[in-house]
Amino acid sequence: MSTENKTKKKLLYITDQQEYTDHGTIGPLFNGYLKKYYDVNIVYFTKFKNSFQVKGTDYVVPQQYKKEISCYMDSKGIDLSSYAYVFVRNKPDILKNILENRDRYGYKVGYRLSFPKTEEVYEAHKAKNSNTILDTVKNYFTKQSKKNLLSQCDLFMPTSKDMEDTFFADTGVRSFPLPAGLDPARITPHRESDGDERHFIYVGTLDSLREFEKVLVAFTRVNSDNWHLNISTLDSQFARNVMQKYPTISNKVSILKADTFSELMVQIDDCDVGIALLPNIPIYSTAIPAKTMDYYTCAIPTLLTDNPKNRTLFSDKDALYCNFGSDEIVAKLEKIIDMSQEEIAKMGHAGQEKLLAHKRNYEIMAKELSEELESL
Repeated sequence: MSTENKTKKKLLYITDQQEYTDHGTIGPLFNGYLKKYYDVNIVYFTKFKNSFQVKGTDYVVPQQYKKEISCYMDSKGIDLSSYAYVFVRNKPDILKNILENRDRYGYKVGYRLSFPKTEEVYEAHKAKNSNTILDTVKNYFTKQSKKNLLSQCDLFMPTSKDMEDTFFADTGVRSFPLPAGLDPARITPHRESDGDERHFIYVGTLDSLREFEKVLVAFTRVNSDNWHLNISTLDSQFARNVMQKYPTISNKVSILKADTFSELMVQIDDCDVGIALLPNIPIYSTAIPAKTMDYYTCAIPTLLTDNPKNRTLFSDKDALYCNFGSDEIVAKLEKIIDMSQEEIAKMGHAGQEKLLAHKRNYEIMAKELSEELESL
C-alpha cells in the first residue's frame, strides 16, 4: 500500500527560528518533501506577539514560553500524544523540556543540530585571546550537559558525521547526519552575468571568526579591475561599516539584503562565482558550508577552502579551491577573473548535477530520513 493511502504518522518539528523566517533547510525538507511520509507541523517563535497562532500546518509560539513548550502546547489544545516524533532544532533548553515529557506523551525524540553555536562563541573568544579559565571550564560543562541530553534522544541529526565526532563523540545516540542540500524544485541552469566583469557573491555574516576581511584585503590586491563583489547579508549596516576600511574597492562592492530565500536566489543567479572561504578551524572544517548549496542551486561554482572535508564532496572539476591565506586568495581570484564563461558554466553545472545525484538532494534525504525513523 502506498504511503499516500495510509494514515500518516505525525511529526512535530520545534525550530529555533522566528516567525516569517524563510530558512533553506526547514522549508524544502521538513515542511516540504518529508510531508510525503508524515503529517508535519512546524513550531516557530515570535518576539512580537503574546498569543498562540495556527497558520496552516505551522504553530507560532510567543518566545517567552520556549522553556515550557510542552505545557504551553498542551494548554493550547495541541495533543502531543498524537505525535510519533518530536524534533528539536539547536536549543538544548527546549530539548530538555521535550525529553522530560517524553514518557507522558509517548513520542520519540530527535535533535537537529545545524551548527554548534556555543562552540562558535568559545572559538571566537579564543581567536581574540580573550578566553579565561572560567570560559574554558564553562564551555566544558556546557558541552557535557549537551552530551547528556543527546544521550537520551532516540535520534541525533547533526549537519555532518565529522561535526559529531569532533564536538559530540561518545554520546552513544543513534545518528543520522542531515547536511545542507539542494531543493530539486528550485534549481536553475547557470545564467551568464550581465556585463564584462566577473561577478562574485558572498552570502553570510562578516563576523571576526569567519575572517571575511581577509577576502576583502585580497580583492584590494587583485591586479585586474574586471570584477564586482556582491555581499548579501542580513546585517547590512555592519557590512557597510566594514567596507569603510576599504575605500579603494568601495565602488566595486555592493551590499545586498535578501528578506526571503527567493530573493537570495535571484541575487545569486545574477553572479558567476560564489565565495565560501572560511578559516580552516574545526568549527568550520567539519561541515561543508551551507551557502555552497545556495550557490549550486543556481549552478554557479564555489570558491572553497582547500581542506579534506570540502574535498570529500567536490573536486577540481566542479569547485574552486585555495588555502585560507591572503597570497593564495589573491592568486585564485585573479585566475577566476581570467576564466572563460564556458569554463565557469561547465563547473557550475557539474557541481549541481553531482549534488542532485547524491544525498545532497532534499527529496532523497526526506525518503532516507523516513526510513531511518521507521526503523527506530
